[in-house]
Amino acid sequence: MGHEKKIGNLLVGLGVFIFGINFVSMKFLVEHVPPFTLIFLRFAIASIFLWLIVKIEIIKSKENKKIKKEDKWSVIVTGFLGVGIYYFFTVLSLTYISASLSALICAMIPIFTLVTNVVIYKRKCEMFLIVNFIIATLGVLLVLDIRLGDEFDFSQLIGVIFMLLAIFSWIAYTIKTYELQKKYDSIYLLYKQTVIATMLLLVVALFDCAKAIKLLNQPHLWSVLIGNLLFVGIVCSALGYLLYIHGMKKTGVEIASLYMNLIPGITAVVSYLILKEDMNMKKVLGIIIVIASLYAVGLRDWIRSKKNNNLTIQ
Repeated sequence: MGHEKKIGNLLVGLGVFIFGINFVSMKFLVEHVPPFTLIFLRFAIASIFLWLIVKIEIIKSKENKKIKKEDKWSVIVTGFLGVGIYYFFTVLSLTYISASLSALICAMIPIFTLVTNVVIYKRKCEMFLIVNFIIATLGVLLVLDIRLGDEFDFSQLIGVIFMLLAIFSWIAYTIKTYELQKKYDSIYLLYKQTVIATMLLLVVALFDCAKAIKLLNQPHLWSVLIGNLLFVGIVCSALGYLLYIHGMKKTGVEIASLYMNLIPGITAVVSYLILKEDMNMKKVLGIIIVIASLYAVGLRDWIRSKKNNNLTIQ
């Protein structure tokens, strides 16, 4: 493996590790900070950090960046969907389900994207996709740890529904953002989307004012809450993304995408160690099953892209 590839793998690995811890930190925060206030503070911090990065890049390149008039509405919509709505539903899901289960469902985005293509764009449904979707769903059911005879916990079902809504908002975001990424630098586009989402979230956060003010009477929590807010706002929302993007440029999209499948495993281990979340063999097996099904899809796509590249070269 070349030196550039090694650095790329390291950067992607660090980015994915940060994404995995993100769910753990958010789970801790959502237990102490009102949800709307939490999302607003996270992206207000991220906006400031991204603004500094964009300004540094503009000074270096001496190139003034600006969103074209015809793309402004698309940037507003993507900021609303990919940052605002996605994290709104993700935070709500974390109030009902564990960090590890939330990360596991989130990791199924590639499979849900393929299903969306079949349902909306009427693309051919492959047996391979159907089998992997069923296997991954069975894995999630194992993590839910439903026991026959036990009273069903509807709060978990609500949490899963919220996470599914988050997933579909993210899929809509990626579809809308795909064309924008051809025109604009990824970091600059993320900055603009984050700023727009932050302004929208400010309005929603006003509903949490009464609850947020109560935090002023809990000074013993300030340091740990501020530390976690800075972590999710700077490290997760901006730094992790930067590491992943720069690493992906060196490893290639296909290899970087395979790393993303490790997020549920990272979240499960860290949440067990830090949050003391319940973990048993059934849940471990469920996580392994979902990760295996995700890798099957990822490897299939990687093999196909390799074959296509070889045919193009020939």
